[in-house]
Amino acid sequence: MVRFSIADHIIEWQGDGVRELADKTPNYPRFYTESDTRPRMRLCFDGEVAAPAAEPLLVHDYDLAEGRCTLHYYEECYLLTLWSGDERFSASLLCPLAEGDEGEPLYTYHTDFPTSAPEWRYLLDHLMVFAYSLATLTARTLLIHSSTIVWKERGVMFLGESGTGKSTHTRLWLNHIEGCYLLNDDGPIIRADLPTPRVYGSPWSGKTQCYNNTSVELAAMVRLRQAPYNRITRQPNVLAFGALLPSSLPTLQKRERDLDEICTTLSELLAHTPVYILECLPDEDAAHTSHKAVFG
Repeated sequence: MVRFSIADHIIEWQGDGVRELADKTPNYPRFYTESDTRPRMRLCFDGEVAAPAAEPLLVHDYDLAEGRCTLHYYEECYLLTLWSGDERFSASLLCPLAEGDEGEPLYTYHTDFPTSAPEWRYLLDHLMVFAYSLATLTARTLLIHSSTIVWKERGVMFLGESGTGKSTHTRLWLNHIEGCYLLNDDGPIIRADLPTPRVYGSPWSGKTQCYNNTSVELAAMVRLRQAPYNRITRQPNVLAFGALLPSSLPTLQKRERDLDEICTTLSELLAHTPVYILECLPDEDAAHTSHKAVFG
């Protein structure tokens, strides 16, 4: 058994060899904890994954950079199955929606991916992101697809569709704004259940190995749009909500119960955190424009 503290939520892996498995990755060891706090989620690596007998309410297929997925929505659970790009290997995750005997949900993970397969860490991360997001949903916790920079111990999250320049913009801050550092480049986590919302590093940072197990106060969220000029505009709450929702996990937005939880968390976040739209070029002035708007 091994435990992790991710955004101050305790996650437990159960099964033979799970510590050795985590040790083979560059990201999970940074989040080890010896805390005996009750876990938010337990993930069993030794169990068998079996689909319910009933027909699923919905089936959602989608592609990954290194494979493909099928997500089955049942009344009582989620069943997520991933295949490698050549479909030689698969992995499955069963997530019950009801609490287990010990209070927290017990998820079951089964895989035939050998750790020598180049995709195994990528697909394990994808399963973990889904499991973690589901388990922490009612705790006003969201993983937001963004690149997050820290300046004077306050974080700014840059959001946008893939290819809009999130990582490019944070690099511009690193190059031209003195005293800042990168917290996470793909999957930082926000908690809106605190007196002041905070953004946390996570084990999931895309192609950038930036796995900071730290947190800072969240100063602002900025959605990027490519433009032939640099202009930043603070958004009223209705528009701000629309700017944030697409960056929350889309697979949890197809069930009304989970979408309601996401919307509640975003609403609480917007009560404390400004949201901007930055229309920009990939240049130094864009970094100064966003920095001045957020920090004055």
